[in-house]
Amino acid sequence: MPEFAITAIDATGRRRSLRESAADEPAVLKRVRAQRLWPLKVRTVRSGAKLARLTVPLPEFLAFLHQLELQLRAGVTADTALVQLAEDAPAGALRTMLERIHGEIAQGIPIHVACRFFSRQFPPHMAAVIAAGESSARLPESLKSLAANLSSAAELKRTARRALLYPGIVLTATVGLVVFMLGGIVPQFAAIFESLHLPLPGLTVALIRTSEVVRHGWPAIVGSLVAIGLGLWLAARTPRLRYLRDAALLWVPILGETIRCIATARFAAHCRLLHEAGIPMLEALATGAELANHAVLSRQLLIAREAVATGKPLYASLPRKHSFPGWIVPALKAGETTGQLGAALHHIEDYAGGRARERLATALALLEPLLLATLTAIVGGIALSFFLPIFSLLGGANHP
Repeated sequence: MPEFAITAIDATGRRRSLRESAADEPAVLKRVRAQRLWPLKVRTVRSGAKLARLTVPLPEFLAFLHQLELQLRAGVTADTALVQLAEDAPAGALRTMLERIHGEIAQGIPIHVACRFFSRQFPPHMAAVIAAGESSARLPESLKSLAANLSSAAELKRTARRALLYPGIVLTATVGLVVFMLGGIVPQFAAIFESLHLPLPGLTVALIRTSEVVRHGWPAIVGSLVAIGLGLWLAARTPRLRYLRDAALLWVPILGETIRCIATARFAAHCRLLHEAGIPMLEALATGAELANHAVLSRQLLIAREAVATGKPLYASLPRKHSFPGWIVPALKAGETTGQLGAALHHIEDYAGGRARERLATALALLEPLLLATLTAIVGGIALSFFLPIFSLLGGANHP
């Protein structure tokens, strides 16, 4: 049966939002009027499963969090604030989401429970922070922390993408140029050399053989690339293979340190967010380990969590040969011994994020000349293999 979102006015003139299931719109209007409500707007909403997967672009979501925080700080109730934000939002995912959440709240459901319905937009750790803010009457502070956490994570992600953009473009152009020359240019020169019956140097012969492999064996090459991509995809989803992959990447120069810092910053950010919201440390560690998104570091955090459950401090609970940056233990020790664990995690987040950005800049600075040198060597080698037989032919013509 279709579901409808209704905006109506009650007998006191107060605007209300509710949801009803009915056969059609006239049946909904009849039911609403039977409740002594005057309907202003009625629209069909998406089915439950499809609606639960709804997501909002990050800039819109951040703006919503900031606006809701400001209204709550000004003394506006959550019910009224959500109605106003839903009315001001343009038609789309955000308005649909806000109308649904407000409809649930109007029926007495807590905000964090209403938010959990949109599992993609409000994953468990975000819903837990909102729940902690509701129970402690510090919801504005929780929303501000959520917005700061999302902004920080998005900034780190943008930095990584910007760093990989230029090398990706150069690498794609290099591969395209090499394939074009091997598939289109080299065969024409090979036919010319064959018609002249020239003795070919080893470099030219190797290039012609490579061209033949590319032209006649491209299905096998494409199949191999697809198999490698599928293998990497499976490695990311199989726990054992993912652990081996993440462990191997930590040993790669520069890249390993960058990955280590990014995962550390991600763990510290989420653990701090949950800790400052009043979530118990054991639960914060479990969620932080999951959201670190690194199999090796996540396993070590879970091992530390078991020790913390017995009463040991976090800095002493990490394995002796842990894979985190070496400075994380002194920072945690200083925070725990002074009762400022949240500040220590914030410092770790900022410092690890800064180190990750520095490493990405260093990797990019080294990668750019390396890619250019590789491109020059490939193009120069192909050109040299063309010119060597020509030089040989010209030399023979000058010495009869």
